[in-house]
Amino acid sequence: MLVLELKVPPFPLLATIGYVLWPSGVVHAERTFGAFDMIFCMKGTLFMEEDGISYAIRQGMMLALEPGKTHRGFHPTEEETEVYWIHFQYPTASEPILKEKNSWQQPLLKPTNQDTEPPAAMIDIPKFASVDMRAILPLLQEMLRLHSVLTPYSSFELHLMFGQVLTQLQNGMRKSSPQARSYFLGEEVAAYLANRLELPFDSAEMERDLHYHFDYLSRCLKHYSGMSPLQYRHRLQIDRAKRLLTHSELSLTKIREQCGFQDNNYFIRLFKRQTSYTPGEYRKRFQAFRVD
Repeated sequence: MLVLELKVPPFPLLATIGYVLWPSGVVHAERTFGAFDMIFCMKGTLFMEEDGISYAIRQGMMLALEPGKTHRGFHPTEEETEVYWIHFQYPTASEPILKEKNSWQQPLLKPTNQDTEPPAAMIDIPKFASVDMRAILPLLQEMLRLHSVLTPYSSFELHLMFGQVLTQLQNGMRKSSPQARSYFLGEEVAAYLANRLELPFDSAEMERDLHYHFDYLSRCLKHYSGMSPLQYRHRLQIDRAKRLLTHSELSLTKIREQCGFQDNNYFIRLFKRQTSYTPGEYRKRFQAFRVD
């Protein structure tokens, strides 16, 4: 699927939202401006062209027009056509990448609870696609209501709802992708592992609980996160250990047990491999409080 890939921060910011119900025989005007124009068609068909490429935006479809490109109607509407649109800005210093994308891998970042800079994030917007209007339409209607009585405070709320629209579009692409089954099963495996960190790793039990062969579950998680189940579990275990070392007075033995490690030497070795510190060194350097 062709997508616009936006790296954030900075976040895309909504400029306006609009709605129109056009009768048959209407042709969209020609224009070029410095904002994205995201069009959602609820009824009928809107015929649009962008830099010579034609799109028939039918009921249940959306098109993201890009800034700096000339767009216009190339054919009159043939029936009553209902359209919502959103104009939004994205800083030109971080131009989006238009690319073909079929993988929705979710690699783990490496946050800590001591970070002072926001973590990197990504938003994918379909260029031209069918979307789940049952999820999108209530958001658009509420955004239109807020926009009609706009204040500085409701403007902030409007930006947050725009973020929900982008999230719905992104999730919709994952659900409709050929890898959707693998993706969501990988997500299920990731959640399963995260909820059982203090318990011993048991591949046979995972098979029984999730009703798939372990090899298939492993492939799905690899597709989802880029990691094997044991690698994913280790990352989460060490992340939990780091939080406990920083914000608790628990002994190293208790922390090791709560993170699911039976062998102390293995815990220390794995912790140092991922952090360059032993657990004791990490606590001494990063503990967020002291007891007098």
